[in-house]
Parts: sequence; C-alpha cells; structure tokens
Amino acid sequence: MTSTDLEYAMFSRAEMERRYNRARELMAEKQLDALLITGDHNFHYFAAAAPSIGPNNSLSRPSLFILPVGRDPIIVTQGRDNLVLGCYVTDLREYSGVLSVPVDLVVESLKEAGLKNKRVGAELGQEQRMGIPVGVYLDLVAAMPEVEFVDAADIIIKTRMVKSQEELAYMRKAAEITARARQRLFDNHLAPGMTEREVARLMQQLMLEEGADGTSFVHFQFDIQSQLPGAKTAFHYERPLRKGTILGIDTGAYVGMYTVDYPRMVALGKATDEQKKLYEALLRVNSRMAEALRPGVSVSEIHRVGARAMEEVGVEPDTPQRLLGGSRMGHGQGIQFTEPPSITPDDHTVLEVGMVISTEPGVGSGDLKLLWEDTHAITEDGHEQLTLETDELREIPF
Repeated sequence: MTSTDLEYAMFSRAEMERRYNRARELMAEKQLDALLITGDHNFHYFAAAAPSIGPNNSLSRPSLFILPVGRDPIIVTQGRDNLVLGCYVTDLREYSGVLSVPVDLVVESLKEAGLKNKRVGAELGQEQRMGIPVGVYLDLVAAMPEVEFVDAADIIIKTRMVKSQEELAYMRKAAEITARARQRLFDNHLAPGMTEREVARLMQQLMLEEGADGTSFVHFQFDIQSQLPGAKTAFHYERPLRKGTILGIDTGAYVGMYTVDYPRMVALGKATDEQKKLYEALLRVNSRMAEALRPGVSVSEIHRVGARAMEEVGVEPDTPQRLLGGSRMGHGQGIQFTEPPSITPDDHTVLEVGMVISTEPGVGSGDLKLLWEDTHAITEDGHEQLTLETDELREIPF
C-alpha cells in the first residue's frame, strides 16, 4: 500500500496499517494464515467503511473481509461502489445474486491469501456474530477439508479493544453531542403527560440536530426500575412519565462508526431527601472506580474497588448479581456501545493505554435503585473521562 490517504476515508492509511499489523502479530502467535471476517461491526473495523446501505439491518448480500498474515487484504462483496472512496483495500472481488453466498469465490480467495499453516481464524467465540448464514460457513468448512477453522475471537477483541487517537476523536465527539442533546431535552422538553416513547423519539431527534450520524439506543432508568418492566427495550411503550421519580436517560450518539453509552438523570418534580442521598452515594462509588483506572490494573480489580466503595458509603448493589458477576459494573465501548472487557469478578483483562471502558455501578437502598455510567479512555498516567456532561441532579417542574 502507498502512503497516500484517500480523500473521503474516515481514517488515515497509517491507522489502518496499525490495525492490520496488530492483528497479524496476534495471528502469527497462533499460526493463523488468515482471518475471515463477516460480522458487520468487525467488517467496518477492518475495512473502515460500509459496503451496505443498511449495516446491521439487512441480511442480504453479505460481505467478507479476509486479512492474510502475509499479503494485502481481500474483500468479497457486492458493495464495491460503496467502498472505493473510503476503503484502502484494492483487492475487491465482486459477486452477484441475493439467494446465495459464493463459497467457491471465498475458497479461491482464502487459497490466494496463502495457507502455509492451513489455519484460518473466524468469529466463533466470545461476543462474536457471523454475518453469513451458518449453512454457508459449514459449506465453506466442508469445501476446505485440509484447513482448520479456529476461533479468532481473542484476536479480534484484542485488536479492537485498544483505540487510537483517531478512534478516540470520534468517541469524544459522540460524547459531546450526546451531552448537548440530553441537556436540551432536560432544559426545554420534559413535561407531564409525555410518554417514554415520545421522549425516546425526541432524544434521538435532538442528537441528530446536534450533529450525530445516528443513535445507538435510548432507554430509561428509574429509581423504581424494578417496578417498571420494559423500561430498557428497543421498542418503547406509550407509558407516561411518573411524577416523583428520578428519570435516567441512557443513550449515545454515533459519529461515524463510533459511539458512547452513558446516562444522566433528572428528578421529575422535587427530589426527596432519600433520593438525593442515594444519588450522592452513587456518584461517590463511581468516583472511586474511576480513580482506580490506570494501565496495569485488571478490570476484576476495578470491580472489587466498586464493591468495596458500596460498603464504605453504606449502600447495597441494585441487584445481587452486580457483585456476583451476573451483572457487570462497566464495559468497553467503541464501534458497539458494549464491547469487551467487562468489569466483573471473572474478567481479568489488564487495562492498557488506549482502552475505552465505562464505570457503571448500580446501587440500592430499600425500594430505590439507581445506575450510573461514565466512559473513560485509559492514558499513560491514569484515565481521560470522555463523558463530561454535568452530574447535577436537576429537578424538573412536573
């Protein structure tokens, strides 16, 4: 590849080479000849472009990205015209038809990638989803009996987990847009009689007005969330907001292909002393967790910090699973609003410079439950908080 950047590319050529080189280092350790990437999010990461007008929303015409360990990448696609202006890969192999995926063309491409060790990595494990039918994958395996297809989840995760400054720039912008839009919502738009569905639509509209390219999700957190099933669904209900509750709106704007995930809260009416006390305790727990973020610390240790902080400030977890690992206390973010690692007792991933992770404690006291989240990038001397929106618990006349 030459050093010239493409005019419309989201990333520099040097950034894409960084990604490929990191993945190839990990591939070499496992003696893999190539990675076979088919899931939309992974494809976007390795291509830095989308071959489809409806990524993640259409299952027709899948594209495949092949990263050989010893030569330039190959893409098998019907989306050449959508890739050429922003994708540095030049070996684009087209197919036609909507009723099948060309197994023969994929086999030919893999063989041209070089199969010295006869080992190909695929999206078979943790937090991975293929973008081709299972039957097509099985046909591909059957067509290459001499090749071993192995789980490459750890390679994909380790490559995507450490963000570059180019990636972080998108995430900072996403956080800024999310903050402006939500504060506009809190300033001028919440009113008695509004339903959750109306608020969700308005929140998305405001993010687009503030410069988002899209939105990841909008869901609601209430201090009585255990009594409000369905608050965290992709399809919102026409359920009116309730006076006297603390309303948390958890959401994130997309800028390019990157997003963030975090909530902020308001009291619908005057907050009670009990609500204020629990809210302040929640912020203290979150602050303790954030202070512990730095390179060399495992995420399981961050979980222990959060658990100890809850004891010290005198609150319980919002659910017993928060401490046991069935419900995490934070997670990675990036192209997806939840990515590895997970802040649980059993995830011992060690933080590195460039990782992006949230602190997400949930606390309870009696019938009240609250959940907080901030997003942080790990730096050489600690962390940079990306989500700088105010943590004030505002009271909205209701």
